[in-house]
Amino acid sequence: MYASYNPFRHNVYRDAMIVSLIDTGTSLLAGFTVFSILGNLAHETGAKIENVAKSGPGLVFVSYADAIGKFDQVPQLFSTLFFLMLFSLGVGSAVSWQMAVITVICDQFPKLKKLHVTMATCGACFLLGLIYVTPGGQQVLTLVDNFSGNFVIYILATLEVMAISWVYGLSNIVTDFEFMLGQKIGIYWKFCWGFFVPVFLFLILIYSLVTMETVEYNGVPLPGRAIAAGWVLASCCLIFVPIFAFIEIFKNSNEKLTLLEKVKSSLTASSLWGPKSPKERALWENYVIENKSKSKKGSCFKRKK
Repeated sequence: MYASYNPFRHNVYRDAMIVSLIDTGTSLLAGFTVFSILGNLAHETGAKIENVAKSGPGLVFVSYADAIGKFDQVPQLFSTLFFLMLFSLGVGSAVSWQMAVITVICDQFPKLKKLHVTMATCGACFLLGLIYVTPGGQQVLTLVDNFSGNFVIYILATLEVMAISWVYGLSNIVTDFEFMLGQKIGIYWKFCWGFFVPVFLFLILIYSLVTMETVEYNGVPLPGRAIAAGWVLASCCLIFVPIFAFIEIFKNSNEKLTLLEKVKSSLTASSLWGPKSPKERALWENYVIENKSKSKKGSCFKRKK
């Protein structure tokens, strides 16, 4: 969604490096902070560190708040800064998710005004979010976070990476990036896109499913009907993947093709894909043809040698 607002030749290579480094640095800083606070709490209470607090709201609003409140000097200042940080993180996350929905709706229905779409989607999400401030809201939050948050997002991210690297093709995506950036893509990115990221995401997904434990809140397992509702919620999110896959497969009206041939046809790049600008598209098509001819010459030269 963010990339759709970039100019065609925007330097995404630079952005990827910046985001990766900042993400890693933020994770390390957060990790040092988390374990310092939990270690201090475990030392003071004499409990094991895994028993001090679980991940989730209890860690942020109970353990952190308790630790910050024990600061010797100006604990009010650090508490204010801490919760302002939480507020900014929450707003930033909400804006990114909300903009993804707004952008899709506005692209699908261009006649709608963006302001009206924003007001409608934000209002709907606000009303749905009121359930989290009810007496049983934290249990609902735990359920939704497990089934439609972490679980669904991870599966969709894995499918997206596999679709780009293995279905659209690593060579195609590398060619597209090199055309837009005007520079060659290094072996590091090719290795990550083509093997490391999709394979390890898939393995971690399988491991997570095999080792999945019963969802608990404050050490108490959620009832069976709640778990069933969670799986229904996850299914409602994931069902769109096979639905649109079947639509794409059977959209081919050629009756002479077998089912397997229709599947193969749906998994090939469309001739409609490419730059929107006619000038950029013509340059891109020539670039793709030149790359293919170079690769064929290189393979012939290797065979002759």
